[in-house]
Amino acid sequence: MSVYKYIVIAFITLLLSIRTNAQEIDNPYNPEPKMKALKTKTGKHVATMHFLVFGDSKGSRHFPNVLKRADSLQPDFCITTADLVNTGGGKKGKQDYDKLDKMGGWFMRKYPMWPTVGNHEESGGDDGVENFTNFFGMKKAMYSFEYGNAKFIALPWPKINNDRVKLKWLKKELRNAKGKHIFIFKHRPHYTLGAKSYKDVEGKETKTTKLYDRYNVTAVFSGHDHIYYRTKRNTTNYIISAGAGATIYPLRRENDALKNDAYYGKRTDENIKKGHAPYMFRAANGTITNLPEAMYYVLSVKIDGDRVSIEMIDEKTGKVWDRALIK
Repeated sequence: MSVYKYIVIAFITLLLSIRTNAQEIDNPYNPEPKMKALKTKTGKHVATMHFLVFGDSKGSRHFPNVLKRADSLQPDFCITTADLVNTGGGKKGKQDYDKLDKMGGWFMRKYPMWPTVGNHEESGGDDGVENFTNFFGMKKAMYSFEYGNAKFIALPWPKINNDRVKLKWLKKELRNAKGKHIFIFKHRPHYTLGAKSYKDVEGKETKTTKLYDRYNVTAVFSGHDHIYYRTKRNTTNYIISAGAGATIYPLRRENDALKNDAYYGKRTDENIKKGHAPYMFRAANGTITNLPEAMYYVLSVKIDGDRVSIEMIDEKTGKVWDRALIK
């Protein structure tokens, strides 16, 4: 091969590399550049941080108000539990991402917002995941990042219990995070009290949950079942934060709750017919508050050294419904 051909190939390779990097850097919704700027500002050894967790908005009219509440809390960054669009693939997917851009673009430009994929991002066509990564300027839908004394791991929508490659990757990520707070964020929960079936959400130990316990995962955040649910199983905290605007689901699996669980959702039709208020919040101490209408919320998480605390905050009033020290 002539020197000229070598030069041409090298030049084309360089152009492709520059184009790929430019797409990642220039994309206003890619959280990496904003996160890099945050790290530069705070330094590598930051021991305090504040982040928000929310998901399941699906283009709802309530979503802008959820973001306004989130903005008022002035977090360092956010992580999502997916389903920010109703459909992610095909022609409808492009329309839904345009809608997300109009509704939440201002917020995603202001804060590093780390996304994850849900069943609605994948729906509508084979290009669902591709549309997701393109919109957020991400290389992959399964990834991890670190900030200060914490590690965050984004897992995909499909279950990984029988996927050797993904389990091996997760195990390596967990092992490398030794000594840090570890947070998993994903769409499908492992435990729920909502409307999802046991085939969808097992509600029992799996290979994946055993890894969480083995490597001292601090918390697993998820969405999918449109309720709020905080529970501790073995040594791991599990929190469903799925109240960013989509229709709130009934608590059909309420009998699966443990004594000190906190949760919120819609009552079943049977209970509503008996004269109960349509929505309810149950505090960890057992106190039940009846609610006449649906509440949407964000989850606030603060780290101060070895301590990790959470607050579930009403988007409309700013009231803290659930407050706990989870580590």
